[in-house]
Amino acid sequence: MKRHTFYLISLILLAVLSRLIAPWPNFTAMTAVAIAGGFLFGRRLEGIILPLLALFLSDLIINNTLYAHYGNTWLTEGAGWLYGSYLLIALLGSLRISKSKNAHLFVSGIVGSILFFLITNFGSWLANPLYPQNFAGLLQSYTAGIPFLLNQIAGTVVYVGVIIAGAYFVQQRIWLKAERVRS
Repeated sequence: MKRHTFYLISLILLAVLSRLIAPWPNFTAMTAVAIAGGFLFGRRLEGIILPLLALFLSDLIINNTLYAHYGNTWLTEGAGWLYGSYLLIALLGSLRISKSKNAHLFVSGIVGSILFFLITNFGSWLANPLYPQNFAGLLQSYTAGIPFLLNQIAGTVVYVGVIIAGAYFVQQRIWLKAERVRS
């Protein structure tokens, strides 16, 4: 299997599985995968589609198993805000914020988590009749989302570490194979 395909499949599986086994709400690999996809594949189609495909697949599983009593659904409510935020996060990952690859992934992951928080809570404020449609209501929406933001930042930092360690492991195996061939 080509390394390119291996990375794509691995990142999609990581994102999907992390959403299914998340110990806390928003403690997933989604932001880390979106950043890594943008970083690894740039603005190419793979880097942009990667997080959207992972989100779609995990939504299909979650919506039609855990929440099946609400009926079968293809997309979650507010999907435009979710998918739009991950699209922007993948584009953020394609930028080069730092000369250090690891620092870039960590900083972009934290910024991406905050971006996700701002966009999706704004969408929640617009769509949820429980929030007054004024600045105070918007602040209520953001305040209610702070625990989810903290979980998302923690999850992103952990999963960026997993992705970096995994990439290092794969690179070491490739290097060792090349050394054996040369010997």
